[in-house]
Amino acid sequence: MTFSIRQNVAQQIVEAVKDVAGHDINFIDAKGIIFASTNIKRIGDYHEIGHQVIKKGVTIEVDSNEGYFGTKKGVNIPFIYKGDVCAVIGISGEPEEVRKYVYLA
Repeated sequence: MTFSIRQNVAQQIVEAVKDVAGHDINFIDAKGIIFASTNIKRIGDYHEIGHQVIKKGVTIEVDSNEGYFGTKKGVNIPFIYKGDVCAVIGISGEPEEVRKYVYLA
């Protein structure tokens, strides 16, 4: 059974996490597309690192705004349901600063 999260629920999650973390939050689907974000302009954009997180199933930190298509520095963590990576939650900002918030999501 494939898990999917409704866009409006994902949007509520990113907004709630931003309230605590104070940084932009993205929810990225299995194809690497941002489908919920506190930066509305990014919804629908491809996120290269988010796509890599889906494929590898590991957290990836990015320390530069350059070098990866559609990606800003921050921490990207796999969203795992019943053992499958089904999405990615990304928090934009300096990795040392935002790392503590990534599991909140």
